[in-house]
Amino acid sequence: MNRKHSEGCVDQTPPLLEIRATAHKGRGVFASASIRSGTRIMNLEGARVKARDVPPESMSMQIEDDLWLCSDGSSVDDYVNHSCNPNVGFTGNDLALYALRDIHVGEELSWDYSTSISERGWSLVCRCGETNCRHLILSFDDLTFEEQERLAPISLPYLRNRAGARHGGSNNR
Repeated sequence: MNRKHSEGCVDQTPPLLEIRATAHKGRGVFASASIRSGTRIMNLEGARVKARDVPPESMSMQIEDDLWLCSDGSSVDDYVNHSCNPNVGFTGNDLALYALRDIHVGEELSWDYSTSISERGWSLVCRCGETNCRHLILSFDDLTFEEQERLAPISLPYLRNRAGARHGGSNNR
């Protein structure tokens, strides 16, 4: 796998992406070619560990109730920033990001961090700047019923399944 983790093109895995500086969020992942809606863009990488074993220095995200994906910061997916109006999400039954709509050359890829984490009380100040910005990123379980319903189709499968059961149906695609 060839990847450049400073500014520059991401070569081979995944194709058509580059990591570069953003205006207000450090670095981000950008499309270096057009990406069609529904395209599988990247698998998320890292070690799978129980919550109690998450290394404090790692970049980590929750992927199941008691399972986290941890990285040393060298994976392309570590640079995909949050947005309250994301253009990628977890629409498959796997640990991969898919294009939610057509993505244009030069556009930053972003996903909604609330679509992976369920740890109650977790929050992060949002800097996405979108017109629908929530200003505070919350765990899926701390969102309103309406926000959970809206985000369930683009959430990790464990949250989709939970939301479907909680809300009287199945949101699993």
